Amino acid sequence: MAFHQIGQPFLYIFFKLNTALKKAINISMSINNDFRGKLQAKPGAKEEVYGSKDSATNLLAPIAETNGLIMPYTPAIQVQHASVEYTQYNLPQTNFDYMSYARRASPALSITMPYTANNTYEARYMLAVIHFLRTVTMSYYGIQNDKRRGVPPPILLFSAYGPYMFDKVPVLIRNVSFGLEQDVDYVPAGMPADYQVAESDRSPGHPAMQTMANEKSENADNFGSINQAIQKSYVPSVCNIFMDVVYAPVPSVQRDQFDLEAFRKGTHLLKGNKNGSKGWI
Repeated sequence: MAFHQIGQPFLYIFFKLNTALKKAINISMSINNDFRGKLQAKPGAKEEVYGSKDSATNLLAPIAETNGLIMPYTPAIQVQHASVEYTQYNLPQTNFDYMSYARRASPALSITMPYTANNTYEARYMLAVIHFLRTVTMSYYGIQNDKRRGVPPPILLFSAYGPYMFDKVPVLIRNVSFGLEQDVDYVPAGMPADYQVAESDRSPGHPAMQTMANEKSENADNFGSINQAIQKSYVPSVCNIFMDVVYAPVPSVQRDQFDLEAFRKGTHLLKGNKNGSKGWI
């Protein structure tokens, strides 16, 4: 059953629901035992990557509020960890090949992130996640971006499951995909702030319940504000977002700071990894 067939009384109740996920997403990401999957901007690039926390002027405000993209449900992560390249020497009159180490390719991760839209907060967050992934895979280009033309997509920091799994690992996003299935409900990502209906007027046929459905034809494409456009944007109640990322360290940091002995012992993270410079994998 499609969302618009459920009935207008349910529409009102739906947007008044508050779930535990709302509280969970609002928890500060600085909590030490927060092992959820996260994708964050580097400390000096938060304003550039997220923008402001004002939802009236920024579609990515929910991402800014949570200091990055949070994966509220356990993601599926496939790790292509080690692809080591060796040069092969074909010596004549020998029984074996002899190998010389060449290099190790950067690890890559394929991440499946489930999201749900059980209420307006979750729907709004899902919309922000989708738009965030659109944004961070683009470069500055064209006349409107003259001062920053040519700046590539940002390096982000991926974390999940604690310090010795993935701790602020610098990554670049290579691929993003998601499915908009036909057998799930689609729900609006916002509701008008003044949408109030009396208890006695919540029958499906009451004119007050038809406010959302009966839009005026004039200025239908002129949303006026971000919030008004959000109210007319729909997301699926369940959505899996697929993302491929690749490890992207800064060359000078690798050259000056990488210590294989410290990495082997696990002491490289004991003094913290705030900016991702020690997020080696």
